[in-house]
Amino acid sequence: MHCSSQCEKLLKQYPALASQADEACRQMLCEARMCDIPTGTDMFREADACQHFMWLLEGSVRVFKHSPEGREVTLYRLSPGELCLLSLNSLLGGQSYPASAKSDTRVRGLVIAASQFHQALDVSKGFRNYVLQSLTERLSDMISLVSSVVFRRLDLRLACLLGQQFERSGGQPLRITHAALARELGTTREVISRILKSSSGKIA
Repeated sequence: MHCSSQCEKLLKQYPALASQADEACRQMLCEARMCDIPTGTDMFREADACQHFMWLLEGSVRVFKHSPEGREVTLYRLSPGELCLLSLNSLLGGQSYPASAKSDTRVRGLVIAASQFHQALDVSKGFRNYVLQSLTERLSDMISLVSSVVFRRLDLRLACLLGQQFERSGGQPLRITHAALARELGTTREVISRILKSSSGKIA
């Protein structure tokens, strides 16, 4: 893809960046390389060092955390127009990833090396403002997640998740296992099955 068209396509997906993109920022975007990633690919693993920064153009990425007991909980999903909070945290703080990520679908995006990311922060005020703004917004999302896990009942969280999945499917019947629902919510398959059985009994 030609540099200018590559840059403009990205800016259409990220309007908050477009409003602040100065010449130095656009030059950095022109140096980004296109990356295609198949469904089910590990994007990063817990304890990995962050080597690259990606703008997602197509697809969805699931970011999740493992517990010592082997359970999983979904922290958030990344869609085009959004930045990965954990990537920003790792790049800005020099920390390894505290969680893992996997592509939900085929993913296409623009990628720069960590060194280019830091250089862009140094020379582009617009890019620096955008990154800090995005970091603040994503942190608020994480606080909402923590509040939901701590204060909301699991059956309500499950109902919200099923509603989101149903909306994402366009109203089509859901094809998802109890084990997959458990991974989303950080619980066990047995607990999910018990809640759904209880709920179906109340409906009947």
